[in-house]
Amino acid sequence: MSDMIELDAGLPAHLKDTFSGTNPFAAAGSTEGFKQLTIKSPSFYVSSNGMREEIGVDTLDIVILAANPNKSKVYYADGFEDSGFVKPTCYSNDGAAPSDNADAPQSKKCAICPHNQWGSRITDKGGRGKLCSDSMRLCVTPFDNVGEPMLLKVTSYALKTLGQYGAQLSKRGVDPKYVVTQLGFNSQGDYPSLTFKAIRFVEEDELKKIDELVKTESETIDKIIGVVDSPIDNVGGFAIAPKVEEKAEEAPVKVEPKPEVKKKAPEPKVASVEDFDDIEEALDNLDFDD
Repeated sequence: MSDMIELDAGLPAHLKDTFSGTNPFAAAGSTEGFKQLTIKSPSFYVSSNGMREEIGVDTLDIVILAANPNKSKVYYADGFEDSGFVKPTCYSNDGAAPSDNADAPQSKKCAICPHNQWGSRITDKGGRGKLCSDSMRLCVTPFDNVGEPMLLKVTSYALKTLGQYGAQLSKRGVDPKYVVTQLGFNSQGDYPSLTFKAIRFVEEDELKKIDELVKTESETIDKIIGVVDSPIDNVGGFAIAPKVEEKAEEAPVKVEPKPEVKKKAPEPKVASVEDFDDIEEALDNLDFDD
């Protein structure tokens, strides 16, 4: 609770009409974020603030409020695992260039990034894949609780299915937000993936509620689908932190003292003829034993 006792009175005359309309730290205590609908076959989960709650159903009726038309990309230098929140090394919400909020952009452009090339990752079964994975960001709301926008990231395994579903809706001339879509799982193939099925058109009263939600939550929806770039903390994503192995403390290296090298005593100088003043003295002092 803040203490505003000294500011109970109205603004003094000299401060009137000076307010800029914004305060750079007024939101310091708020926690911006939104929920994410995640999947782990055969169930759905709602993730928020690093926590995940199981919904406990194998199908879920939703309304797709909006979608980013571009593929998103995400790269984890230490690999991805469905446990615990860790920020990705690099990511892109438009599939063209890394986000300004990426921790360590791997390339100026996604198209030339080595992690975005087929064959940069080999699957467990020997198939060719990419280290930087593709997905599409959808903003959805549970049909039985229209009013809370959530992020749904459709991974590469279901992108083809999603595209086919979108083409069917377009052929019938209906926006995805005016259809009740049932999410399910396809367990066939190497990896379980999402399925999409149109259940029915929305009713007139439901239409008004959906349109009102899209209008009032437009800013949040743009952040969810990545049209407005935002830190990855606010858009979820679960990966496991790499374990840091502690190095055993190395024993100090024992330095053996070097053996003392005794200096060799200088050999006595052998007298030579040049050491004496005259030849007679020199001859008397020379050693002829050899």
